[in-house]
Amino acid sequence: MADAHQRLVELSDGGVLNIVEMGSGHPLILLHGGPGLDHHEFRPWLDPMAEQGFRLIYVDQRGQGESPRVDPATLSIQVFAQDIDRLAEALGLDEYGVLGHSFGGIVALGHALERGTAGQYVISAGAASSEALLADVEREIDRFEPASMRDQVKRSWDDEPKVRTVEQARELMAAQLPFHFWEMGDAYSRYVQTDDTVYAPEVLAHFASDGYGGFEWVEHLRWIRRPMLILAGRYDRTCTVGQAEVIHREVEGSQLVVIEKAAHMMHVEQPKPYMDTVRRWFIDQGVIPDPNAPPAE
Repeated sequence: MADAHQRLVELSDGGVLNIVEMGSGHPLILLHGGPGLDHHEFRPWLDPMAEQGFRLIYVDQRGQGESPRVDPATLSIQVFAQDIDRLAEALGLDEYGVLGHSFGGIVALGHALERGTAGQYVISAGAASSEALLADVEREIDRFEPASMRDQVKRSWDDEPKVRTVEQARELMAAQLPFHFWEMGDAYSRYVQTDDTVYAPEVLAHFASDGYGGFEWVEHLRWIRRPMLILAGRYDRTCTVGQAEVIHREVEGSQLVVIEKAAHMMHVEQPKPYMDTVRRWFIDQGVIPDPNAPPAE
C-alpha cells in the first residue's frame, strides 16, 4: 500500500486546509461529506486507488477535520468550491479530477457548474436540489426499517441544527448511520469501529439550519460541459437514485452507474465495484493507463 503523507496547505486567501496524499498518478481531489465530517469518511476504503493510477488528495474541507477552525458563518458551498481552485493552485496542479461524496458531491457539482476548472468530476451520492433532498429524507424516514429505529433516525436529523459539542456530533452520527447503510452487516460494523473522524459540530449546525446550502441547480445543469461520472447506491435514502438520474439527464454526456447492494455509504459497502467503476471511467477518459491494454508495438 502506498504511504500516506499529511500536511497543511496555505491557500491564496489565507485559508488553510489539511490534506492527506497517497500515490503518484493522476491527481484526484476527494471531498468528504457531512458537513462537519472529514477525510476519514473515505479512508481506508479508497486507499487502494493510490496504486491504480491516482495521486489521491484527501481534503479536510475548510473549518473541518484537522483544518483550522473558522467562523462557520463564513462558510458556504461557494467557498468550498473556490477552495478547490485555491488548493489546485497551491499544489501546482495543471490537470486534476474531483470526486465528491454526499455533501462533498454537492460541492463538486457546484464547482462543475460555476467554475468547471477540473478535468473530470465524479459525483458520488450527490444532489442538485436541497428541497428534493430534504423531501426524500423525510419520506424515507417514514418508511425506514426496522420501524423500531425510525424515531432514533428522525431525532438525529432533527437535532443536527442544535448540535454543539464533538460528543453530541459523534452520538448523532452513530444514531443516524443505520439510515445510510443498505444493511447493518460487516461493512457497517467496520465503519463504526474505525471512526477516526475529527468532528466539526459548528459546521454541521450552521448548514443544517439553512437547508444545507439552499442549492437549486436542476435548471442550470445543462451548462456543464465537463466529463462527469455519477454514482448512486441502489438503496440510498438520502441522495436517491432518482436525484442521480436528474443530474444524469441534465448533464450532457454524463455517465450514471448504480451500485447494487449499497445505500448512501456505497464506497464502504461495495468498495471494489465502486473503485472499479471509478478507475474504468478514468481509463476511458484517457487520463490513467489501462493495465489490461496490449503493449504498444
